[in-house]
Amino acid sequence: MSVYFDPDIKAIFAPYVQPMLQVSIATDQGVFSLDLSNYESVCRLSQRIKIAIEGYKPESKTAHPMPPRKSNGDDNPLPDEQIDMYNQWLKDGMLESEGAEAFSGPIV
Repeated sequence: MSVYFDPDIKAIFAPYVQPMLQVSIATDQGVFSLDLSNYESVCRLSQRIKIAIEGYKPESKTAHPMPPRKSNGDDNPLPDEQIDMYNQWLKDGMLESEGAEAFSGPIV
């Protein structure tokens, strides 16, 4: 089964678009806003998002797991099946939709 940004990945991130718009990620290529509803933004920051969504795992390398913790401080990890879907999307070439070409822009 192929995974596409629209609708698959976009639907996973939809509840987190507004709070994550306030996040900027500094890289060697500059500072980028994290717009989880924008295909190019998610592709550009795909590896950093991968680290963040796996942030609740003990072996994780991030101090800032995504999605953010709930307001009461409880963990709010994505379900494993959504993380697996995101990882499959990466392996499949980060296609925006069926019939689209793989993302060819910079990944930071």
